[in-house]
Amino acid sequence: MLFFKKPEQKKRHFFPSFSQWSQFLKVLKPKEKFLFFFLLITFLLSATYSSLDFYYKNTELVPAEYGTMRYGMIGQPQFINPLYAPSSEIDKAILELMFSGLMKYDDEGKTIPDLIDEYKFIENGKIMEFSLKENIKWHDGMPLTINDVIFTLELVQNPSYLSPLYNSWTNVEMIKTADNKGIIRLNQPYGNLLDNLASLKIMPEHIWKEMPVQSIFKNEKFNIITPIGSGPYKAGNIIKNQDGKIRIMTLISNKDYFGKKPYLNEFQIYFLTEKRDENKEPSGIAKKELLNLLQKGSIDGAIIDSNSSYDKNSFTHTTEYNIKNPEYFALFLNTQTKLFSNKNIRKAVDLAINKETIISKAVKGQGYVVNSPTLSEFYQNKETEHLQDIDKAISLLEEEGFQEKDGIRVKTLKKAGGFELKSTLQSGSSGAEVKKLQECLAKDKEIYPDGTINGNFGDNTKKAVIAFQEKYASEILEPAGITEGTGKVMGATLKKLNELCFADSEDQTRLSITLKTLKNPGLEAAAQEIKDQLSKIGFEIEINALDANDIKKVIIKKEYDSILFGERLFSTPDLLPYWHSSQTHDPGWNVSNYQNKDLDKALEKARKIPDPSDEERIKLIEEIEKIITEDSPAIFLYSTDYRYLFSKELSGLTVKKAIDQTKIFDNVPNWYLKEKRVWK
Repeated sequence: MLFFKKPEQKKRHFFPSFSQWSQFLKVLKPKEKFLFFFLLITFLLSATYSSLDFYYKNTELVPAEYGTMRYGMIGQPQFINPLYAPSSEIDKAILELMFSGLMKYDDEGKTIPDLIDEYKFIENGKIMEFSLKENIKWHDGMPLTINDVIFTLELVQNPSYLSPLYNSWTNVEMIKTADNKGIIRLNQPYGNLLDNLASLKIMPEHIWKEMPVQSIFKNEKFNIITPIGSGPYKAGNIIKNQDGKIRIMTLISNKDYFGKKPYLNEFQIYFLTEKRDENKEPSGIAKKELLNLLQKGSIDGAIIDSNSSYDKNSFTHTTEYNIKNPEYFALFLNTQTKLFSNKNIRKAVDLAINKETIISKAVKGQGYVVNSPTLSEFYQNKETEHLQDIDKAISLLEEEGFQEKDGIRVKTLKKAGGFELKSTLQSGSSGAEVKKLQECLAKDKEIYPDGTINGNFGDNTKKAVIAFQEKYASEILEPAGITEGTGKVMGATLKKLNELCFADSEDQTRLSITLKTLKNPGLEAAAQEIKDQLSKIGFEIEINALDANDIKKVIIKKEYDSILFGERLFSTPDLLPYWHSSQTHDPGWNVSNYQNKDLDKALEKARKIPDPSDEERIKLIEEIEKIITEDSPAIFLYSTDYRYLFSKELSGLTVKKAIDQTKIFDNVPNWYLKEKRVWK
């Protein structure tokens, strides 16, 4: 049987083969080729646009977990320990990164919960009930509990530990009421309790409980190398210089942080050492080096002085952040001195001051005018307007009897002698007039070396009268034509004695004062400008710049006529420590030595209202401001912003107001260097 093979049929392709495609362009005419490529490019562009449009519409930019912040500081860390850190700005800054408090500050400088979940005040503000957030861990993985909070407060309240926070926590009791709940009991309501809670960082009981006081001071491991906190960053590695000082401290992101996890993987702190000049004063070299490192991009951020100047054209890769704070500088007048106990003289000083000029000289224009201690720029309060008026200032001084004499104003008061020798006195006389005679003669030891004052005119008194007559012979003896003293008090002798010892006198008060301030270029420049301005109304001023320790001693003893000084408030203004009559003595800070019963009452009432938005409290603050500004115990001058320079690559720094320069780090978890896209 024969079989025939069926011829193979070619497969039919429904899509052109590669060889066919390769011939495609060859069969197209030039116009067709142009049209083809035009349509192809249009299609590809449309597809790309549609894809990108879809991607961007359905994704969003968010901060990426990335990078290292390199921050510069001048000095060295001493105690990264909540008990002692408030004594050092460096320690406080690191504390903000590594530890947590019951409260913290938001971008507007207001207190908000940190470790606390919920809180409320009861019994008219005498008790605060609170609960802690759940699942909070220490850096070593141990749980943070209410016991740690109570333990920390008890350490601060123990005088043996010498904590600078001690005075803020006297007469305060904390009691545990449940596993993560407690109450804070006060003797009386206190409006700044929440600020104190933000300043008190919590310590781990399991680390410090069994450690003696001296061991806490000396424990380098937990105070410097590996502090155990509960904050957004924890201890990394430390690089030291050959002299043993820390050069770089690296903190690493705490992935177990109970709050918002930081975007920056690491936070490195570069420490610069300030050199001292021959007078053991800071040389300023470290500040220049800090700016140099910022300019070169060797560090990413640092705080700079309020009066620092730099060429912004050379810092093109940095951004300056200006952050308001509740600190002001004022010329405080010691109201217990002879001059400044007079309200009109204080007012004259106030009217003679040009604050804008002081700002330009002291901080090179990097500040703003302050007219009261309630700081309208920070607290958004109404503030009294201040206008310079030299003519009115002079008028007030003249009203008080001060007239210009050789450029200095002087007040002259005539004092009556109060006594006059009238009787003829000689040997054998006695009584009150003889006693006054002896007192007068005794003023000159050459005339009356014996100096006996007993009211009896004896031989020694007679010898003294003769010596007196011969000393002033041209006025007593010669007109009478005699050459030797008689020892008898009468006529010309009586007249000369009364002229020398019992005549009317003048008491002169000069507008001459001392102005003391801290050794600081800005404050010293401000003091010099104040001196120049007040000289125009007749003041004579001696400036005395002191170091920090000496200025504290001066304030304690009130050894000054006036003092140029700065004071800092909290998120809610509590002026009692600076203006209450009880604070005129150590350890009070009533620098003006000012006492006013109405002011005391208003200060006491305001302090007892914990809610800063309370209408009664707002009215009390306005009353306090009115009393102080009308009585002029101080001339409020200016405030300055905190100035920071950061790399332009940094985003997320949204702080507008800060209680102190370290509170900017409450915002660190929001900082980032890169962004990424994620699907919505």
